Amino acid sequence: MGVLFVLVGLSLIERIVEHSDVLPGVRVGSVDASGMSEPEALAAIRRSAARLESTPIRVKAGSTELTVDPSAIGLHVNERASVRAARRAGRSHNPLDQLSGTVLRRFRQDHVPFVLRIDEDRLDAVLDSWVSRTGKGLEDGGLRFVGTQVVEIPPKSGTGIRRAQARRQLLAALGRGESDAGTLSIGPTAPAVDQVDVQRVARQARAVLAAPVTVSVGAARLVLTPEQVATTLSAGIIDGRLVLRSDSAKLRAAFGPPLGLFEVPPKDATFATNGNAVSVVPAVVGKLVDLDAVGKEIARGNHSFAALVVDTQPARTTGWAQKLNITELVSSYTTSFTSGEPRVKNIQKASSVIDGTIVLPGQTFSLNNALGPRTLDKGYVEAPAIGADLSLEPAVGGGVSQVSTTLYNATFFGCYQDVTHTVHALYISRYPMGREATLNYPSIDNQFRNDSNSGILIRSFAGSSSITIAFYGNKDGRSCHAEGPHILQTIPSPPQYVDDPTLPAGTQKTLATGHTGYVVENFRIIDVPGQPEKRERYVEHYAASPTKIARGTGAAPPPAAPAAPAAPAPTG
Repeated sequence: MGVLFVLVGLSLIERIVEHSDVLPGVRVGSVDASGMSEPEALAAIRRSAARLESTPIRVKAGSTELTVDPSAIGLHVNERASVRAARRAGRSHNPLDQLSGTVLRRFRQDHVPFVLRIDEDRLDAVLDSWVSRTGKGLEDGGLRFVGTQVVEIPPKSGTGIRRAQARRQLLAALGRGESDAGTLSIGPTAPAVDQVDVQRVARQARAVLAAPVTVSVGAARLVLTPEQVATTLSAGIIDGRLVLRSDSAKLRAAFGPPLGLFEVPPKDATFATNGNAVSVVPAVVGKLVDLDAVGKEIARGNHSFAALVVDTQPARTTGWAQKLNITELVSSYTTSFTSGEPRVKNIQKASSVIDGTIVLPGQTFSLNNALGPRTLDKGYVEAPAIGADLSLEPAVGGGVSQVSTTLYNATFFGCYQDVTHTVHALYISRYPMGREATLNYPSIDNQFRNDSNSGILIRSFAGSSSITIAFYGNKDGRSCHAEGPHILQTIPSPPQYVDDPTLPAGTQKTLATGHTGYVVENFRIIDVPGQPEKRERYVEHYAASPTKIARGTGAAPPPAAPAAPAAPAPTG
């Protein structure tokens, strides 16, 4: 009885002391939230969520490593819902659970998964590709459309990953805040649907294509031929059943320009900047034909029906933009370059890609993710870049590091959190020593985290001889300044001799001047009203590259002929 009273007392004390906090011994996702207040837990979850949402997801299947970008499955951590789930942990209405939990959480943690949002259709597509890559002989039943002809794809058993297990394992890992989902077992695998299901959906598809589809929009009538309808059809597996679908995006293409007579596209809220000022440009609610509903009617086999024109909210509403609290110029930085060089095209291209980017509070921005691979078909060209041997060599996208350096300095003076950056291997005099950032896809990135309570609008403009990147947001009273650079060490360029038989012995000729190496120190000083000054130290290393010198090994030059004696001066 005495032990029971002690347990009741501990439970009551825990409830009183931690009434608005996460209870001791609670872990949510990858965050040890034990005893955290709601704001502390939210901040910690945001940091973990930013990493999870920007780190490629990996899973092994036998010897095959499978990866997917989180954005490809629409991964999003609902941070506030995750906080609420963490606070609920241990607060059971069952008295016995309350008493036992008070003790057990002292010895083992209560694990609460992140609350996730996943695009199920996109996840199904990823799982389809994984099954295809790892499977041998396995083929899920389905349909293929050749014109208006419906071709049945019979299901076949084989070996491979098990789709249901892969889904569970992947979602469980993401719920734990882990990007590595471990290893999937490979074994005998049955197709997700049987031949009866394939035949059922094939009959349904043939009925759909038996006649034209007439859609009434107000007083107007739009007609799709069976050939046009067929271009919108597909059969996919949902919850273990084969389902016929008519895709809304493909329907829009099939209907073509006539839809424009009834529609007004929605417009996202944007921001207008003027010097230091920024304002919200309101969103516009659109009016679109409800093609999702049209697709469902077609898949059901209806050949004549009415469609509604519905109000369609833009993805970014006026309220969304206003809540970001983007009110002022926070920082701006400019770097210069020589006009007319090939690298200028790459700078201008990359600058245009990131212009207008919004970085949400708590979000980590990756320049590599924003730009993607630099390729010729994207408009990048070959230009000099520092190679592995520290010499310049042509590379598609050469010069984009100037965008990275400009962005890094805007981050630096905006007081935002530096996540990762790397200086150039060699010191380049056009950049601030020790305060610059190179870039290489995908190995070297430039990332910063928006650790403010407001959004960031990135504006970037590259002209003929300079690039300026500005961050608009809200300073929240913060200000930053730099101290440095302080050169801690100078590393002379070492000589590198090359024998040259075309030069006379004992002579030398400089072929290429090397680079001096440095160890350099910079400080960022962050001032926040009412708080002690914060000093961040950055120490960077630049390599020394050799000065290449040709050393003569040829024959010595012949001795100079003696000068002839001077003629006697005339007399008389």
